[in-house]
Amino acid sequence: MLPPGHVAAGFLSAQALLQIIKPDLSVTQDHSLLWWGAFWSFAPDLDTFWAFIKVKALYYNQKDNSIHRQFLTHIPLLWLIPALLIHFLAQSQYWRMFGLVMLAGSWSHFLLDSLEYGVMWLWPFNRHVWAFKNSGIKHQLSGDTFWAYWKNFLKYYLKRLTFYCEAAAILTAAAVLIQLIK
Repeated sequence: MLPPGHVAAGFLSAQALLQIIKPDLSVTQDHSLLWWGAFWSFAPDLDTFWAFIKVKALYYNQKDNSIHRQFLTHIPLLWLIPALLIHFLAQSQYWRMFGLVMLAGSWSHFLLDSLEYGVMWLWPFNRHVWAFKNSGIKHQLSGDTFWAYWKNFLKYYLKRLTFYCEAAAILTAAAVLIQLIK
């Protein structure tokens, strides 16, 4: 999934948490948590910058295709622990919610990545990458130029279930945001 889909899913997961728990927070604090939810849902992909440096290209070739999801930032347990520590050790309701939003945002990322690509859900006990729909995604995207690469990527991505889930998340988040602004 691309960053806009993860950000939208994180925003929606934070909004859902706020609607379910209904904490006694100010509007400013609620909005802050929505932004944090969006950030935490993208944060596991910050490893992409390291992967690009390691591969020394704007794309992954077939040999390195899964490298990005094998970094520590893509391990759910490593997000669960600090999120729960923040939640249970926090003195204020805002920071308790912050821990839950961190967990919801980051795990929304892992759930979406698990649709087709997979995540190491059982690490450190098992390094297997688990996916709901193991489509055996092995793709080699190429292109002599930046634009040729992205053209090939779009042709590939438009055929994936992940694209449609991403589009649904973005459209739903936009609708929720419009309602919040009104």
